[in-house]
Amino acid sequence: MATSDPIASADENPGCPICLGPFHIPRQLTCMHCFCENCLKSYIKSKTAKVNDIDKIECPVCQTVVRRPHRVTSVESWTSLLPINTVLLSISSESKVNAIRPCEACQSRNVMKSAESYCVVCKEAMCVECKVVHQHLKATKAHSIISIEELTNTPQNALKYATAFSCPDHEDENIKFYCTNHNLACCVVCCGTRHRNCDSVLDLKAEASTLLKKEDPEFIIESLKAFENHLNKFTEINNENINNLECQMNVVTAMIQDLRKKLNDVLDKFERKIKIDGNLIYKGDMIQKQEQNHACLSLMNAIRNSRTELEVVKQNGTDIQKFLVNGKTKSQLRSYNEQIHEKFEKIDKITLQLEIDPLLQSVMEGKIATLVTKSESQDFPMTSVKKPTKYCPLEVAGVFQVQSQDEKNPDYTDLVCLPEDQVMLIDARNNSCYLLDSLYRIISSYSLPGKPWSIRTFDGQEVVVSLPDKNQIQFLLVKDNTIRPTRMIKTILPCFGIAITGKGCIVVSGPNTARSKCYWSVITDRGEETSYHEYWDKAWNDSFLALNASKTRVYISTWGTNSLFCFDRAGKRLFVYSPDNLKGFRGITLDMDDNVYVVGCNSNNVHQLSPDGAVLKIITDGLPQYPAAITYNRITNQLLLTNFSRNEKIHVIKLD
Repeated sequence: MATSDPIASADENPGCPICLGPFHIPRQLTCMHCFCENCLKSYIKSKTAKVNDIDKIECPVCQTVVRRPHRVTSVESWTSLLPINTVLLSISSESKVNAIRPCEACQSRNVMKSAESYCVVCKEAMCVECKVVHQHLKATKAHSIISIEELTNTPQNALKYATAFSCPDHEDENIKFYCTNHNLACCVVCCGTRHRNCDSVLDLKAEASTLLKKEDPEFIIESLKAFENHLNKFTEINNENINNLECQMNVVTAMIQDLRKKLNDVLDKFERKIKIDGNLIYKGDMIQKQEQNHACLSLMNAIRNSRTELEVVKQNGTDIQKFLVNGKTKSQLRSYNEQIHEKFEKIDKITLQLEIDPLLQSVMEGKIATLVTKSESQDFPMTSVKKPTKYCPLEVAGVFQVQSQDEKNPDYTDLVCLPEDQVMLIDARNNSCYLLDSLYRIISSYSLPGKPWSIRTFDGQEVVVSLPDKNQIQFLLVKDNTIRPTRMIKTILPCFGIAITGKGCIVVSGPNTARSKCYWSVITDRGEETSYHEYWDKAWNDSFLALNASKTRVYISTWGTNSLFCFDRAGKRLFVYSPDNLKGFRGITLDMDDNVYVVGCNSNNVHQLSPDGAVLKIITDGLPQYPAAITYNRITNQLLLTNFSRNEKIHVIKLD
């Protein structure tokens, strides 16, 4: 029963995450992940075949939504308009053997011809006929033309003649600027719309070298290597499971043959039955593990592609290329980290055993033994790569006025960052929530049925808001710049703090007044309680919750206890943080390295702690008076804060 090993066939060269083979014309989505042109074409067809709709797809690796360009009318035209990643094309093993690239001019007319030349000025691949026309047109006859082999021969050439980075929101515009207020690269259209009020928009060509000095490509490369190593170990254990299943099935078969000599006809019937059952279990588990390996290898290929591209650009690219590739790879770390924690954090060690029933009566009934599969789940934590320096406040990015239309002065108790650089803000005094754009202007609002306290993202475009005065949790859908309710669940106890585990469960905290205790518990998204823990001998209302990236630690900040508590998911207390120089514990958030930020409202500071509770930094500069709510923006690496009661401003602090 030999099994195929997909890992054994993997190459060190970059490979397509779909087919797991070397790239053949690597096409790049707006999320920067690359796939073979034919693989991507087949993927789009499979996703749109049933509904006959090609308006949008999700990236096979990170599930980022990629929308169809307006001029696209078919799957073929969609894939042909996606940019070719010249760097990956040049370092792909297949490109060195057969550097096939279609003529882009012919392809726009749905004519497929192989390109033999490349115009350095137009950034366009051409066949022989198109090259002749190109050289005789008055507007293009002076353009420099090189061969496709020269273009794809080395990474240096690929970078030298690479096309410019296009804006993900404006496909016809190239990235030329960088907004330091939002830490985003942008095109001229973005500058005139989203960033027209920003006070620091830089010319990338002039400032790339300076901006690059603030980045740390080595940290990103080491993080990508750590992800690869983790996935390698995961597949090694899964391969061991497959081999164990094969060997143990052989052992089970031998046991059956030994019993057959003693039980004659009864064992003949049992042998047929047990072999059928055993093979079903073995094949089912083996197929499952091989599917896991394929998913693991697909993600590993995407990570390897990101690392290889960054290493090549680091060695051979211009400062602009280094900075942009470094930035976009940095944005992919979160997706890789979350997928590994969600899909590959635990792995089952499987054994196959034959348990013999001791009762002789079972022999008469034809029941001799039972084939069972034992699965022992174990934590498989990923080794994190720490930055060489700690986070510290770099500068105040801005103080933004939030103009609401409510009559009462707002009390912004909590806020959360959403995709597309938007923010959701809740107002406990006016029982409202607001959707803000990237410049913190209100673009939509919704009146809640109770007094809100905490808000968190739940799944995709959905958010959840705790309503402790109603013992309820409100689910809201944020889509197309609008807010609408989807469902409401009841909670057994008042729920103040709230956090999401990522698997349809919600961690909540608050007071149990009947028992005069502070509690935290885990409930399902239907309101069913799965665990309950008490941590303080008085019933304080104002608590805030946060979870680490792997959802294994629960952090609770409580004003009344003037402490930060840390528990594991089983309820074991790991540490309590109660310093003298932090008073009035309020909001809490974690950054991408699981460092903890907890607000001291009365002490006017924010303490930055390591995941184990060690003090890293005490932040005082740039804070509002009486800071209250806090959240971390992973896209821009910024802290967003509000202050306690009657203030319509958001303070933004940029971290290094």
